[in-house]
Amino acid sequence: MEFEQPMFRETTEALKLKAANDSKTSTRDRHKSPGSTCRSYVSSKLFHGSESFRALEMDVPKVDSTEKKLSWLRSQITGGDAEFDSPFGTRKLTYADHTASGRSFHYIENFIVTNVLPFYGNTHTSDCYVGHRTTKMVHEASNYIKRSLGGGQDDAILFCGSGNTAAIKRLQEVMGITVPSILRDMVINCLPNEYRWVVFIGPYEHHSNLLSWRHSLAEVVEIGLDENGFIDIEALRKQVELYKYANRPLLGSFSACSNVTGIQTDTREIAKLLHEYGGFVCFDSAASGPYVEIDMRSGEIDGYDAIFLSPHKFLGGPGTPGILLMSKTLYRLGSSPPSTCGGGTVNYVNGFNEQDTIYVR
Repeated sequence: MEFEQPMFRETTEALKLKAANDSKTSTRDRHKSPGSTCRSYVSSKLFHGSESFRALEMDVPKVDSTEKKLSWLRSQITGGDAEFDSPFGTRKLTYADHTASGRSFHYIENFIVTNVLPFYGNTHTSDCYVGHRTTKMVHEASNYIKRSLGGGQDDAILFCGSGNTAAIKRLQEVMGITVPSILRDMVINCLPNEYRWVVFIGPYEHHSNLLSWRHSLAEVVEIGLDENGFIDIEALRKQVELYKYANRPLLGSFSACSNVTGIQTDTREIAKLLHEYGGFVCFDSAASGPYVEIDMRSGEIDGYDAIFLSPHKFLGGPGTPGILLMSKTLYRLGSSPPSTCGGGTVNYVNGFNEQDTIYVR
């Protein structure tokens, strides 16, 4: 299947994601040890267990103070001391739009300049040092991010274009439920009802998780708010139980957190409900991704079947692609060509006969 190959158009973007995730989790449990009251939140040398990710030299003091840790993080933000000309004179820039996008991070950019770009090569090239090294780094970064999100061997991670929009679009493509808008009505009229997906969405969806489903081949059912301002779970249950959806594939695609109010969705409860009725569930973590731990646990009753992320919203994330982590059970193209054909998706191409093309499976 197509997701068994590296899907990076920009190899360095995966490395940015890995380093950005490192900065998010550095204060958690990376340096805990029995009998130690405190270890540095980041070591002066971080070992990644491979030759590709060599020890990273970081001029960071070992301190207990949370404020000192945050002070170091602030010092690494590109443009942290920037000034601009305002109607009231020169003012120091105060950035308060992290829900829209994070900011670049000196440490991450320096790592790429020092450790990645000098040895950058094409990941489809395996007979030279730079190609081999870059391919190895891509695989290691990919596996690291997948593990950080709770993905397992039955899940696939894809790096897709621009943020959640591209990640959700890719899921729709590999599920086989999207066509160009000019063909949509024609295809729906020819599609047997039992093959048409029913997709449930919530009341505070990111545009990426709303418009793309409306323009897919799926029938979209919108679930409203309950009296407390959360997704109405009972209304969702009633919709899932409706007889008219019987014997049709079901999928819920919900925002894990509103990017307007900050209200968090009870993702485990919704996942359990959809799975009890034989459906699938995926969550848009664009707003919450930089701030909460994500544990996919696909295959479990309250696990997730797909996760969408916009890593450009992370500290150090600008320039990174969207992330789709999905259960392979959602891949419906079977023996068909992959959703995006081109470099890295084929083992053999016949210039005269498409039927002789051998795709990577």
